Amino acid sequence: MSTPHPHSLTDLALAPVLVEIERKLAELRASDDLEFTLTLDLNDDESFYHGPAERAARVERFATRNVDLHHWQVRPTTDLYGLAVEHEEYAVSVMFGKRVTAYVENGVARRD
Repeated sequence: MSTPHPHSLTDLALAPVLVEIERKLAELRASDDLEFTLTLDLNDDESFYHGPAERAARVERFATRNVDLHHWQVRPTTDLYGLAVEHEEYAVSVMFGKRVTAYVENGVARRD
């Protein structure tokens, strides 16, 4: 692995990419109605997502929507507790937080 110094414009863009992704995740964490926030932003419905991996991908779509990724790739981490932001041999994880992780693992509790 090379030294952890920026080698390209893509490398220099990592901080703004991470800040924007974290800002979107903070918005989701702070939402009074997580499902409504996801549905409104993504123009979709909870019924489209049938398991943790699909819900993690939904959160990824929310967190990266309208974010210029500057050639960084984003995917859910293997444990589905956050997002891996990657480019070449570099990777940084941005964690979902307890509330969003609970959504990924269990979905939204049904209201009676």
